[in-house]
Amino acid sequence: MKKVLFKNWQFLAIMAFTGFVSISCSSDNDSPTDDTTPMPDPIAINFGLSTVGGAFPNQTTYIQGLTDLNFNTIGNDQAMELAANGGAGTVSYNKALYTSPFGAPATLVKYVFDDEGNTVEEERIVVPGANVFSTLYFESETVAYGSVAGGISKLIVFDPTTMRITDEVSLSSVTSRFPEATRTYYLDMIEREDKLFMGVHYENNFVPVNDSAYVAVIDLNSRTVEKILSDNRTGMVFGGQAANTGMVKTENGDIYVQGLGTTLSGGASPSGLLKIANGETDFDSDYFMDMQAATGNVCYGINLMPNGRAFTSKVEDENDFFEFQTGEPQFTYYEINILNGTSEGAVPGLPTTYGSRGMIIRPLDGEEFLFTNATNDENAVYSFDGATNSTSKKFVSTGGYINGLETLN
Repeated sequence: MKKVLFKNWQFLAIMAFTGFVSISCSSDNDSPTDDTTPMPDPIAINFGLSTVGGAFPNQTTYIQGLTDLNFNTIGNDQAMELAANGGAGTVSYNKALYTSPFGAPATLVKYVFDDEGNTVEEERIVVPGANVFSTLYFESETVAYGSVAGGISKLIVFDPTTMRITDEVSLSSVTSRFPEATRTYYLDMIEREDKLFMGVHYENNFVPVNDSAYVAVIDLNSRTVEKILSDNRTGMVFGGQAANTGMVKTENGDIYVQGLGTTLSGGASPSGLLKIANGETDFDSDYFMDMQAATGNVCYGINLMPNGRAFTSKVEDENDFFEFQTGEPQFTYYEINILNGTSEGAVPGLPTTYGSRGMIIRPLDGEEFLFTNATNDENAVYSFDGATNSTSKKFVSTGGYINGLETLN
């Protein structure tokens, strides 16, 4: 997503002075201490978990590292409390977690884990004039991209190792496309063949400006916006309920882009899936999946597993998409076949969950997938066995709903 924010020169000066005093006070009669006590092995952290506790609007995010997921319940006893609102989910890269609390100025915080397994803030990036980081894409250990929005909108280039901004990509050609748009969102990014494909959504006072879906194509060599793709078969490329769940790339290089559609806003375009074929930089005119027709209602997000199985979430009552009216969860996990454009039905054994509290799907081992679930009764992670199409409860969170579940690689 060191603690150099402190004044390091003061710390070094104190340490140097302390060392000098220790040496000057030592005696020739002092004998060296033979400490043969072995140092404990470092704790290997393999998973990152973030939870949100408290009642709206007084919510707090907690983050912790885990060696494994072999437990029945977990709380926040070993977690670090973040000075952030409940919207601070996490993204992982190279054994670190990155999170962006909402609220100006846009801030990206990098967390690592020490030898004792404790969560440690290593560094942060602050972008004055913007409200939040929208999406991150990591190209390498030294090059990553982050879109910021709210106020100033731009794509920054930064070094994830040092957490220093190294460049930026102007998005003026993107924002100027629709002058009537009061907000422009940049959600999800995928790199392929020196091009960065970035989902774009235009709103005018919370209403989509039209029924089309948009993706910006950015040339990574020149770091300029090459063009903006549009397609009116679906609309509102708005990501999903977890980071990077609005665009996926298959093993053969095809990119699939999920659009929420505009029927919830009085528009005509349904939830749909578009494709940018490998080697192309335009939408495939021969491919479109009407997800709304296939599943029976509006769909949100697209998740692709390593074995090619794909999942989305379907809203049950479109009149309560934001889950304010009924106070009940409204989303059901569905499996879809993206190749033939059909629905495989609801994932068996999973309760209807709150989409507003995040919906995360992660591969674990082999055919095992993890699904986060939030109801009025509990917050849990379920294990889905793809070989048998059976589901069991993995563990329950007693520290709040889960908005970040990352495998640290």
